[in-house]
Amino acid sequence: MTNAWLAGLAILLESGGIYGLIAGLTDTLAITGYLTAHAFACSLLTLVLLPLLPSRYRGHLLLPGLFLFTLQFAIPFLGSLGVFTGVLLALYLPRFERDVAWQELDIPELPFQPVDMDQQVIYSEGGLRQILREAGSTDKRLKALLATRQMADRDAISLLQEALKDPVDDIRLLAYSMLEQKEKGLAGQARRLLLALDDKQSGNRERLKRRLAQTWWEMAYLGLAQGSLRLYYLNNAKRILEDLTGNLSRHNDWRLLGRIELALGNISAARHAFDRAVALGAPPQLLLPYQAEVAFLERDYQRVRFCLASLARFKPHPSVRLVMEGWL
Repeated sequence: MTNAWLAGLAILLESGGIYGLIAGLTDTLAITGYLTAHAFACSLLTLVLLPLLPSRYRGHLLLPGLFLFTLQFAIPFLGSLGVFTGVLLALYLPRFERDVAWQELDIPELPFQPVDMDQQVIYSEGGLRQILREAGSTDKRLKALLATRQMADRDAISLLQEALKDPVDDIRLLAYSMLEQKEKGLAGQARRLLLALDDKQSGNRERLKRRLAQTWWEMAYLGLAQGSLRLYYLNNAKRILEDLTGNLSRHNDWRLLGRIELALGNISAARHAFDRAVALGAPPQLLLPYQAEVAFLERDYQRVRFCLASLARFKPHPSVRLVMEGWL
């Protein structure tokens, strides 16, 4: 009831202002009277419209009220009519149904057996190698090079070294920087371990020596070192592990020593190290592939089959399973 009374009074004021314009009064008096009446009418209609606004606008009445008043005052009569009509239409007319831009689907059933992600090949070394060799697009070769960051270090490094022969400078520089980053990381780790060993106050020197031997072995194993530098790292790691196995026998030290002897071509020493690791309780699935390799180099093919057949009881790596399929 109050809103209707205010709306009626606003209409009277607006009509009175318009009548003053056409009543033959002086220009100054007519315009002043109309603007005053129009301002009061806009104020009253603003008071009528504010309660009709959505709730999120009613929390701060000053800015919405100022906006409604300004919009009405700027367009005499038609502005008030348009604002009033627009608010009412927006509030009371039904909203049209919009087409849904997506389709709802039922939730799919889970697989009956969980997928072993360890057995899934996310990045194929052969596929990336083929792209680096044969793809004519530089962008494809760059993407293949960046994909090596998701691969095992040894596979990635072999691909990066091959990319150093690419005819495009950008690819060669990227491959070199990625190789240098890996090499600097391991070399910096080795320097820190050497400094810690030089410090007489460092505790647990056996652990520091073991980590240094593992770092040097990794430099050679990953292919970051070649030729005489590779032999230097392998011999350094060998001397440390011989010292460790002489003082405190651990199967992990013997296993790593066996792998180093195998890389150096010392077959008998490698076999002895692996046998010592087994005697000290090393998990057989970790040593059987290397024992099979030693037996193959010694031309003991019967023992190769025995080691691979024993490995079949466990879950060998996919690459080892391919070897087993050829021998068994």
